Amino acid sequence: MIPLTLLAAYFWHRSRKTFCVAVEETGRLLDRISAVSRGESLPPLTLTFDSDLAQAANDLNSIESGIREAVERQISSERMKIELISNVSHDLKTPLTSIISYVQLLQEEELPDTAKGYVEILAKKAERLKTMVQDVFEVSKAATGNLTMQNEPLDLTKLVRQTMADMNEQIESSTLSFRVSLSEEAVFVYADGQKLYRVFQNLLENILRYSLEGTRVYLRQETDFNNTEITLRNVSREELLDSVDLTERFVRGDDSRTDGGSGLGLSIAKSFTEACGGSFRVETDGDLFTAIVSFPVFHAPQGEKQESEITPADSPEKMDSQGGPTEDPQGISMDN
Repeated sequence: MIPLTLLAAYFWHRSRKTFCVAVEETGRLLDRISAVSRGESLPPLTLTFDSDLAQAANDLNSIESGIREAVERQISSERMKIELISNVSHDLKTPLTSIISYVQLLQEEELPDTAKGYVEILAKKAERLKTMVQDVFEVSKAATGNLTMQNEPLDLTKLVRQTMADMNEQIESSTLSFRVSLSEEAVFVYADGQKLYRVFQNLLENILRYSLEGTRVYLRQETDFNNTEITLRNVSREELLDSVDLTERFVRGDDSRTDGGSGLGLSIAKSFTEACGGSFRVETDGDLFTAIVSFPVFHAPQGEKQESEITPADSPEKMDSQGGPTEDPQGISMDN
C-alpha cells in the first residue's frame, strides 16, 4: 500500500502543478488580450514550448505585431501627407504673394472697363486662394503639434464681444438677428488670445455664410466655478447630415456649395480650441447647428493679478462703455 500511496501522491502533485501552470498561463493570455484591446504595446508573450496554450500565445503575438505594423504604416503615411501639405502650402505663399501684388498694381492702372472687371475677379480669386493656403498651412501645423502657442490668462467674455464688434459690419449687412447672452462678469481662461480669437471668428463666419436667411442666431455663455461654456446655435440653410463629421478637414455640410468655403473653418476652430486646452464639439439636429466651446475657468493664485488684455487689438470704436458691441439695427441684443 505504501508504494501505491506514494505513486498516487506523485501523480496528484504533478496534476496539481500542471493545473496551476495552466491556470497561470490562461490568466497571462487573458491579461495580454485585454492589454491588446487597450492598445498597450508589450513584449511578446512567451509560454513553455510544451504548453497547451503555446500556439494561442504565438497567434496572439502575430496579431499584435500585425496591428502594430499597420498602425505604424498608417501614422507614417499620415505624417507624410501632412508634411507634403505643409510644404506645398509654404511653397505656394511666395508666388501667390507676387500674384496678389501684381494684381494690386493692375488695379491702379487705367484699364478698359472690361479689363477692370477681369482684374477684380482675379483679385477676389487670389485672395480666396491666399486664405485657403493659409488655412491648410495652419491645419497641418495643428495636426503635427507645431503650433506656436502663447497661452496667458484672458477674459473669454471680452474676447467674444470683441470678435463680434470686429465683425459688426458683416453682421449688420446680414438678415440674421443675434440673441447674445454673455456673462456680466469677467470670465478668465488660460489660452492663446490670437488662436481663440480665430476660433470665434471662424464660427461667426460659418454662421453668416450658411444660416437660413431671416433666422435668429443664439450665442450663450454658461459659467460655473470650474468651467465656462459658450454655445452658438443657428438654423442651417442646407440640410445637415448626421453621418458627416463637420469638424474633419475639407468636410462641408453640402457638397454642392460654391460659396468659396474651404471646408477648414470648423477644423481649425476645433484644432485651435484643443491646442488652448479647451474642448470643441458640434451637434446637429435636423437643420439646427450647434457649436459648443468649453474651457476650464482660470483662477489666479492668491495675490496674483489676472491679466484681461486680449492679444488682438481692441476696437474702441465698436465697443460700448461696458466692453460690448452696441446694439445695432439688425437686432444684435445683449441679453445679459
